[in-house]
Amino acid sequence: MKAIKKTSNSPFPFSFVYKGSKDPQNELPTHIHDFHEIIYVHKGKGTFFINNTLYDMGKGDVFIIPNDTIHHAVPDKNDLITSSVIFFSPALIQSISVEENFSYLSIVEKIKKNKHYKLSLSDVEQQTFEEHLNNIQQELSAKQLGSIHAAILITHQILLFLSRFSMKQTENKFREGDFNRYWMNEIFTYIDHNLQGNISLSLLAERAHVSPAHFSRVFKQITGMGLTVYLNKRKTYKAKELLWSTDYPVSYIAELSGFESTPHFYRIFKKYIGTTPAGYRKSKK
Repeated sequence: MKAIKKTSNSPFPFSFVYKGSKDPQNELPTHIHDFHEIIYVHKGKGTFFINNTLYDMGKGDVFIIPNDTIHHAVPDKNDLITSSVIFFSPALIQSISVEENFSYLSIVEKIKKNKHYKLSLSDVEQQTFEEHLNNIQQELSAKQLGSIHAAILITHQILLFLSRFSMKQTENKFREGDFNRYWMNEIFTYIDHNLQGNISLSLLAERAHVSPAHFSRVFKQITGMGLTVYLNKRKTYKAKELLWSTDYPVSYIAELSGFESTPHFYRIFKKYIGTTPAGYRKSKK
C-alpha cells in the first residue's frame, strides 16, 4: 500500500474541520502531507499511529502532526472519534522573532525533535481550547471580511496556548501507558534503529514473543500495510532527511538508509516520493 501524499494547490493552505467524525473504513490509510496538522479529540476512542509509536485517542487529547510525518488514525468502531482538525502551512505562521525564546512554530519543532506527538489537556484547558476552535468555526461560518485571516490569527493563539502548556510538562510527563501499552511500540523503535540490518518477519516476531502469523496480522491492522512496505517507507523517509540535510553521495545515502543497492533505492524512492533522489535534493536547494 502506497502512503498518500496530501498537498495543496495554494501556496498558503489553510483548512479547518469542526467536530468531524469518520467510520474506520473512511479514514485515510497511512499518509503524509507537506503541511502541519493539529487534531483535538472532543469525544470517542481509538488509536493513532504516528511515526513509530501508537497512542491512545480520547477526550481532551491534542495531536500535533508536523509536515512529512507518517500517520494513520484507527477509530474505535463502537465509540467513534469526534475531532476538530486544523491544517496549515508553516508559511502562514508569523516567523518574525520579537522575543528571543519564543516563536509560534517552536511547539511544532519541539514535537518533531522529541517525537512525542500527543498532549493531554485538563478539563479547564479543554474548555479554553474548545473556545478557540469554536471561534475559528464562527469566523469561517460568518464569511465576513477577513474571516480566513481571523481564523489564522486564532491558530496563532492556539500555537501559543500549546507552547505554554508544553512548558509545564517535563519530557517524562507524557502518559507512560501511551508508549508501553502496546508491545508493537518496541518493534517500531527496533526497526528505526536497525534499518541497515537484516530485519525479517521471523526476527521481529521472535522479539515480540508472538508467532509470525499473529505479528503479521497485528502489524498490518495497526499500520495499514505489510512489513516490507513499511520498511521501504521508513528507509525512504530516512533517505529524504539525509538528502536534505547532507551532501553525501546518493549511493552512500542508499547504504545509510538500509537499501540493498543503489538501483533498488532509486526505484523505491521514486515510487513513494514521485521523483528521483537527485531530483528531490535539487528541489530543496
